[in-house]
Order: sequence, then C-alpha cells, then structure tokens
Amino acid sequence: MKLEQKRNWIAGMALFVMTMALYWPATAFPFVNYDDQLYVYQNPEVLNGLSWSGIKWSLTAIVAANWHPLTLWSHMADCSIYHLFAGGHHLTSLLLHSANVVLLWLLFMSMTGRFWPAVLAAALFGWHPLNVESVAWIAERKNVLSTFFFLLTLLAYLRYARNPRPAPYLLALILFALGLAAKPMLVTLPFVLFLLDYWPLQRIFPSPAALNDGNTRRDHLVLWDKIPFFILGAAACIVTYIVHNKAGDVVSLAGVPATSRLLNIPLAYMTYLEKAVWPSGLCVFYGFPQSTPVVSAASCLILLLAGTFAAWHWRSKYRWLPVGWFWFLGTLVPVVGFVQIGLQAWADRHAYVPLMGIFLIVICALNELWAVKPFARTYLILAAGAFLCGCLVLTRQQLNDWRNSVALFSQAIAVDPNNPVAQDLLGAAYNGDGRLTEAIEHFADAVRIQPQNGEYQYNLGRDLINAGDFAGAEDHLAAALKQIPDDPVLHNTLGVVLMQSGKPLEAEKEFSRAIALQPDYSKPYLNLGKTLLKEGEAPAAVTNLILAVRLEPDWPEALESLASAYAATGNLSNALSTANLALEIAKTNHQDSLADQITGELNAYRSKTSR
Repeated sequence: MKLEQKRNWIAGMALFVMTMALYWPATAFPFVNYDDQLYVYQNPEVLNGLSWSGIKWSLTAIVAANWHPLTLWSHMADCSIYHLFAGGHHLTSLLLHSANVVLLWLLFMSMTGRFWPAVLAAALFGWHPLNVESVAWIAERKNVLSTFFFLLTLLAYLRYARNPRPAPYLLALILFALGLAAKPMLVTLPFVLFLLDYWPLQRIFPSPAALNDGNTRRDHLVLWDKIPFFILGAAACIVTYIVHNKAGDVVSLAGVPATSRLLNIPLAYMTYLEKAVWPSGLCVFYGFPQSTPVVSAASCLILLLAGTFAAWHWRSKYRWLPVGWFWFLGTLVPVVGFVQIGLQAWADRHAYVPLMGIFLIVICALNELWAVKPFARTYLILAAGAFLCGCLVLTRQQLNDWRNSVALFSQAIAVDPNNPVAQDLLGAAYNGDGRLTEAIEHFADAVRIQPQNGEYQYNLGRDLINAGDFAGAEDHLAAALKQIPDDPVLHNTLGVVLMQSGKPLEAEKEFSRAIALQPDYSKPYLNLGKTLLKEGEAPAAVTNLILAVRLEPDWPEALESLASAYAATGNLSNALSTANLALEIAKTNHQDSLADQITGELNAYRSKTSR
C-alpha cells in the first residue's frame, strides 16, 4: 500500500472512530416523546419490522406530515434488528453520521486537493454541537440518512464530470432519488451541482489559467445534464407541499403573516451563522418570535448582502468563496420560511447540510493564509485545535440534554421560558414519568403563554381530571372545544367530566356529539351507555353498550357494563353470559381488580336467578 493510501485509510478511520466515541453515550438514551413515537415506538407498521407489506405501506404513508419511504425502511430495519431497544436505533443514526463525516472528508479532499484542510472540515462537521440534534434524535434519522445520499451523489457527480461516462452519471441520479426518498430537503442539490461546475470543476466560466492548462474546456452539457436532477427535485417539491398541506402543517398567512416571515428570514440566516461560530443556547425547538424588530431584520439583511457582495467581488481570485457562501444560502431555502412549515423559527437540524458550505470557506481561507503567511502557521494550528476541542466539550454537553425527554425540554425552557411547545412537551414527559403535579404545572404554563391553543387546553384539562379537579377540567376542555369544535375525543372527555360533576344530561349531549362526529369511536358509546344506565334508562343503555362491544369485542369494561345493563332490564341470562365473557377476558389481560368486580356481580346475578 502506498504511503498516501495508508495515510488516507488512517485519517478516515480516525475520523470515523473519534466521531463514534464522541456520540457513544447516546446509545444509552431512551426514545423521546417528540416524534419518536410517530416514527417508531407507536407506529404499528414500523414495529412489525422490514417486510414486503411494510415496504408497500411506506410508499404511500405520510408520517409526521412527511413522505419519506426510505427513512421508514431504515426504522423498520432497526425494529427487525433491535426491536424497541432505543440504543440500537441510536447506533444506526450514529453510524450514518460517522459515515457522513468520512464522506465529507473525501468530498472536500476531492474538491480542494488538500488533505489536512479536508480533515479539519470533516472534524468541524462531525463534532460541531449544532449537529447534535440530527444525530441524537431518532426521529431525525431522515436527516443523517438523506445527507449520506447527498454526499454520495456529489462524489459520483464529480467522477462523472471529470470523466463523462453514463455509469457514474446514472449512479448520481439514482443516489439523488434515494436521498429525496429519505428527506425532500435535498431538492436544492441540483443547484449545488452548478456550484461544483463553477469550482472546482470549472465547467462554467472557466478561468483563463484553467483553459490554458489543457485539462479544462467549456462544457456545453453543463445545463442539459442537470435537467433530470431538476425534474426529480421539482416532483419532490410538489409532493412535499401537497403532503404538508394535507397534513395541515403548512402555516397560513393568518398563522404567520407574510411580514413576519420576511423579517424572520435574514434573522434565521444570521442565527445559523452565529450558532456556527458561538454555539450557545441550543435547544430542540425555537418558537417563532411574536414580533421581529425591523431594525434587527434590516441589520441581518445588510450583513447577508455584505457577505454576498464579498463572495461575488472576490470570485475571480477565490472561486471557492461564492461556492461555499451560496451553498450555505441555497441549501437553507427550503426551510428558511418562504413557505412556513410548522411553528419553529429555525432548527439546529436544518443547518446539517448548509453549514458544509461555511466549513468549506473556513478551510479554504485557512489554506490561503497557510500559504501566504508562514509565520502565522503555529497560530492557525492552535486556533483550529482550540476550536475543535471546544466543539468536543460543547457537543458532549449538548448530547447530555438528549438523555431523556425531561432533560431535553427542560433545556428548551431554560433557553426560552415562554416557549409553549417546550412547556407542553415537558408536561407530557412528566406525565410519562408519573409526575402529575409537575405535568399540570407545565401544561398550565403552556396555556398561559398560548391560551388559544386547543391542544394545550385539552392536555391541561385531561390531567386535571386525573387530579380530581373536575371543575377546572371542565373549563379547559370547554376552552379547547372552542378552538377544535369537531374533535370527538374532546367531546367524549368533556362528557366524562360533566358526568363526574353531576350533569348527566349535558354529558349525554357531549357523548352523542362525539358519536355523530366519529361513529366508529367506541368510548362514547360506553360512556353514554353507563350514563343512561345511571339515569335508569336501561334499554337505551343496552343499545349503546352493544354498539361499543361490536366495535371492540374483547373490551372487558364494555362487556361488564353491558352485563349490568342486561341485568337492569331483567335479562339475567344475557347478563350471566356477558359477565362470564368479560371475566374470562379480564383474567387473560391480568386485570385483577376488574376480574374481582365482575366475579362479585356474577354472584349477584346467579343469586337472583336461583330465587
């Protein structure tokens, strides 16, 4: 093996192993209650593992308002291997991120022809704390997976452009399609290909020096060979918009006005740059600001325009400068807020690919300084080493925030106490730990910050029921229904509260409304039947409870209530047979207290029968 090849193998393995070691604690982390349930632990199709039926399902499935079958396949494969061991799912994401580090090193080394600058860029990418979210969040598998195909596509394209042949071109096109099937944010990749055509390939606007060396020529295929990439990207854009719009994830102008969006765009760009340089105050969700000062937005816009002017002005001397700058600006376009998806102002995960452009500028600038300022080389090495060491420390700290749901959302609240999403999710996390008092406290904070949100009102009302505060629960559930009037679960829950509060007639109305909204929803039939039974309307109760049992034949609670309703009508024969079936199912389900209750009722029915 040649010395250069040996060096490359050592560098690649070192980058891979060090990245794995940095993120290894994540393999001990559980799932978090923020989209992980949608992708994995509450998704029955994914839990079944990788199968032909699951693959066919994934081709039309919409999960978390996204169409990304390849990502679902990866989660299915994990479930086949690891089942619900979260550490295994984390390991897959970690392997993909570590592979991306190596691929980025290969890409930048191919682009710049420089070994150590490419190593530095890959280390910056792999160890920067801004990328922790993409690696440590199982639901963000789509980010690391799509980037894997993004980098492979660029490497295949470089090989094709330097030696045009059908095989590497088709490979690049296939890899791009796979990347889009993992996450449609890659729609900007064709524009990155144009940037590569400018530099280092110089297929467009080649410099005189490049033309004179005989290895570069004006390539008239530079537009035509992008057309298939643009077609795939356009199709992905259309599908993504339709899917998000259908899922209600596209925020209307009423939700986020056009003025707010436009003001937030330069602020978002500068926030990513700021956090790349000074990665503090990172968290899982940044709420959309209630108002963005025009002065702040204008200042950010001026800085962005200054950066763009500098990149354009120095394009002849430093061709890498506009490539890195427009890589950063362009790849952020799908998520910067022109079309507002969700209520986040920006997100750490969105910087995963765009910051590669900034890292490219950094290493190329350092390489230029290295060449023209030999006396400064020691300082350059020390500065780069210090920044990388800082990244390692901060990444470990940031990774610790992902150790569980409570820690994750507590950090988000520490960054912004008026973040209603984080308050609500922290309440849900405390619920999962059985800490009802803390959950109510944070649900109440979410409602205080955003009282018009029906989901927050419902979550608070539901927990107040569990705490026995039916009056408070009624108020919040009624407030929730004003925002979400056609939610059958809300109507059913409010009905339960009204029944507990001694308002049976009002409760019956809510249960009936829930049934009208969703006739195949079994719970309101049970609750309506139990309410009617208490009111002495046993025949009507039997009718509703039979419907509940038809929807869920193995539901012991419904069968027990139906048996009681039969007994109230004097039909002891049906009461006995139904109660016996309820008892059998309760014992199978290890519902011991319910089984004891049914046993007592059976004895009462037998006593009446023997008289």
